[in-house]
Amino acid sequence: MRDGSGRWGLGLAALAAVAIPFAVIAVLDPRIGLLRPRPASEVVTAPDAPPSTGSQGPAQGPMQGSVQAPKEAPEEAPKQAPKQAPGQDLAGGRSSAPASPSRPWTDEARPAAERPCPVCAAAAAPPAIRGTLADPEIQVPDVAAERTAQRDRLLGWTAHPDRVSGSAAFLDLIGLVYTVPREAGAGYRPLAIDLAGAPDRAVVAVTEQPAALALTTVPPDRAGALGVESSAAFTLAEGRPGLLAGFRALPYGGAEVAPVLDPARFGPETRRGFCEALRLWAVQFGLPVWRTRYTLIENPTRIALAGEALRTDGTTLGRVSGRRLARLCRA
Repeated sequence: MRDGSGRWGLGLAALAAVAIPFAVIAVLDPRIGLLRPRPASEVVTAPDAPPSTGSQGPAQGPMQGSVQAPKEAPEEAPKQAPKQAPGQDLAGGRSSAPASPSRPWTDEARPAAERPCPVCAAAAAPPAIRGTLADPEIQVPDVAAERTAQRDRLLGWTAHPDRVSGSAAFLDLIGLVYTVPREAGAGYRPLAIDLAGAPDRAVVAVTEQPAALALTTVPPDRAGALGVESSAAFTLAEGRPGLLAGFRALPYGGAEVAPVLDPARFGPETRRGFCEALRLWAVQFGLPVWRTRYTLIENPTRIALAGEALRTDGTTLGRVSGRRLARLCRA
């Protein structure tokens, strides 16, 4: 001390009181980095980051304008150009967007070159080709126009529903089954149905093969004497307006048709489909189910009805009629 007055002691104490806080800040402030030096690759500072303006206390996180780069081992890091800060152009100019707080890369902040491509991830599937093994349908020529023309022609030969209901006292459903092949070059299977001896009866032919039907009635212009249930195409050998009572055929847009029922052996689905069709036709003709009859005939070309008698050149395989048929369908 000088002169024992203590003036130097007080001066040293005041100097220490001012210098100690600055020394603590210099040691702890991560921006100065005296306590823990960091490698230059860990932080990239944007060129527009404002300089520090004083003490900010203990570090709370990365500075604004800085972006943390992923840490990689030095031996694995490829040699590449220094990374630029987000928003900085390639020429090294000033940033065109304000600096954002530091955060890991997201889809919004990731450079376009690093974003995943949702379209390029999976190769475009080749167009499906009909006829390959994955297609369950059997490939056939397009006959849509032909079927439409056939349907329109048959509708022109179909009677008004009001003329069909009540036109017959009894209804015969005849199932047609064919076990011999058609002759070479032959078209639809021919079948002649003669109702001249049974003017009070109507017929519904149930077939699973293409057929050309011919009908004889008394009087010749009798309306709605013939109906058809077919899973194949059919036609009329000599069509005329009002001849048909109606038809259901899969090739002509029918959603479901009756199967050919074998009265001696059948499953529940066969009976269900047959009985649904039987009820539809009974309603079409305005008859109860017990006034219907079903006959299964094999390989016929001619069928004639005379009263209740049925004659054919085919083989009759079974018959169900009246109350028994009604019980079969539980009507």
